Amino acid sequence: MAILKDGINGPFSGKVGSVVGSSWRKINYIKGFRRIKETKPEPSPKQAAQHRRFKLLNGFLRPVSEILETGFGQFTGRSTAVNAAFSHNYGHAFLMDGDELTLNYRELAFSRGTLYTAGAEKAWLENGGIRVRWDPRTYGVGGEMDDVGHAIAHHPESGLFFGGNAQRHAGEVAFSFNGHVSGGDFHVWLFFADSRGKRASRTVYIPLTGPVS
Repeated sequence: MAILKDGINGPFSGKVGSVVGSSWRKINYIKGFRRIKETKPEPSPKQAAQHRRFKLLNGFLRPVSEILETGFGQFTGRSTAVNAAFSHNYGHAFLMDGDELTLNYRELAFSRGTLYTAGAEKAWLENGGIRVRWDPRTYGVGGEMDDVGHAIAHHPESGLFFGGNAQRHAGEVAFSFNGHVSGGDFHVWLFFADSRGKRASRTVYIPLTGPVS
């Protein structure tokens, strides 16, 4: 209980709510109680697994947010393209090898839609970069000559992404690593978007092969 010495504006002694009044050598003090931090309970194994999945997929998608605006732009609504891509990929994005969680690169998508892809997709390492080739004769069957093909390559060891784009009728695109990487595994994907950026195709995963003549 607190005791007011000189009315409502005067000093007091005792506890009022989260403060306590006291005096020392005729000097009046008001002190606040130190709040005890609540310790959060340890997450359950299921919650910990969900957190690992969220962190892994979100960390993969955020560096390519700009290309996701092209591939998922028509499905954003009030959310971001990263969120739309996250929701689309989450159910098939992971592989478990014992206790090790990894991304299922073959199933990851940077786009979604009904625009025609291309067919005959190939990709290979060339002159410190990657060349991606596709069938250019697919306009008029769900695609147009000026649709833009977006090729993306990922180097898991460094976490870096590389890419380039070209119109559908060109049939190929090449891009350089600019000396940033020189070995290791690469994953390559391709999708198409119309010239107005309103429609996109699904994403095609392209395993690396030897050079194609």
